[in-house]
Amino acid sequence: MKSAVVIILTLFVASGWAQPLELPADLEAQVQSLVEEMTEIAKATGEALEQQYVKVVQEPQKELEDALDQMELSRQESPECVAAQDQEIASIVDVAEGDLQSCRNAAAQTSAEIVSDVSDALQQLVFGGYDLVAHYQKCKNTTNSVLQVTCQIRLAKKFALYMSNGRKSIETIRQSISVRIPAVIDDYRQCIQSASSQAMLSLQEVNSHIDVCISQPH
Repeated sequence: MKSAVVIILTLFVASGWAQPLELPADLEAQVQSLVEEMTEIAKATGEALEQQYVKVVQEPQKELEDALDQMELSRQESPECVAAQDQEIASIVDVAEGDLQSCRNAAAQTSAEIVSDVSDALQQLVFGGYDLVAHYQKCKNTTNSVLQVTCQIRLAKKFALYMSNGRKSIETIRQSISVRIPAVIDDYRQCIQSASSQAMLSLQEVNSHIDVCISQPH
């Protein structure tokens, strides 16, 4: 799961905004502020997904491990009784691992979509910033005074539009992930718990057979 979330974001953030813009200081500071805010959202998204996945999976996994450990203790008491159930235990574990992997795959896909949306928004801010640079350089290189004034007016309009769209993009992404992250985690939790519960019921049944076997005179 980490590879599907954090690494994608880390690589994009690390490569997306490395060079100064070479805009006038007041404009550059505002553009930089937008990009840094979106970068923080990207990092927070990856970290939130990773932390929640770890929390969700720990408890069911521990329950399964505890149940299997208990059977190993029974094996010490009666190797024959547990050995008679080994094939069934292995089958239950295989099914559980397959179900849990299906849960992880579904969550990874949805997480990748969230990551993609955040990355796209960040990418638009970065490329939009460089587009402002290109227009600013064009204005600097214009020698005709009339054309220079016109160019500056267009730059001001482009900058205002960039800032407005950037703010809207950040707000949209914030609202989106505030809904989508809890939703994907909740779906993942339900899927994991369902798979774990099925395995636990099956293991409990096997364990009862082992207990009956141990209680019988040999």
